[in-house]
Amino acid sequence: MDLSAFYTELDRLYGEPGSDVAGFLREALRRARLAGDGRGVAAAANELESVLRLRGELDEAEGLCEEVLCVLEREGAGDDERARALINLGDVYVAQGRYATAVDAFDRAEALLGSGDAHPYEVSAICNNRSGAYRGLGRFAQARSDLRRAGRLLERVPGSEGRRATNAINLAQVLVDEGRVEEAAEAIEPALEAYRTLCGGRDVHRPHALATAAQIAYLRGDYAGAARLYRDAAGVLRDKLGDAPNVRALEASAARMEGLAAAGT
Repeated sequence: MDLSAFYTELDRLYGEPGSDVAGFLREALRRARLAGDGRGVAAAANELESVLRLRGELDEAEGLCEEVLCVLEREGAGDDERARALINLGDVYVAQGRYATAVDAFDRAEALLGSGDAHPYEVSAICNNRSGAYRGLGRFAQARSDLRRAGRLLERVPGSEGRRATNAINLAQVLVDEGRVEEAAEAIEPALEAYRTLCGGRDVHRPHALATAAQIAYLRGDYAGAARLYRDAAGVLRDKLGDAPNVRALEASAARMEGLAAAGT
């Protein structure tokens, strides 16, 4: 597989609303497997896993992550590549609610990368994503500690606006879990502002920011605002990935909020 051409075409498809990104990636993965192209398999499987995780198709995403790790081991890949694959696997575990297993995957990734001096972006991703696993375990102080560390690492990374926005989302979620709703509302604002312009408003993480803001609006009793934010999140995700379980879940949340708003009028 010509990886440069693969990523160029993938970027083009992501830039076109309604494109069949998953179909393109499945075909690329099929061809790489048939050709015995380990690097091609790892590239296509990594990208397809990300799409499936966002769609909510988690079992297949987990299998792809495991395949990537096996391929990278066989190909003699470096520690940084294997660490990134472990980060992706940890993200799937978080989405599945397997929080302790996710922490283990993130810890293994961090052990491969070290303190963060050589890989500040990757280690910041570990800290950011591991905070979600700590949240699920109710270990809020550790979640906030990881987020603070991620913020410090990102200060050394030029062009890290998107990752900083993710950091803001995760902090807002921790604050919500701790019942600090007004602080969470303040914390989410930088992410909402950043995602209005990142990738022309179509950044893959924008639905997450909008859904978090919707949850905060609900907790503040602003049901109409929550409904609007859930609809916006569903629209961005549908535009990016087409119909998917996570899109339908966001639309269902919007409908519930609309019902609450109507009941209160």
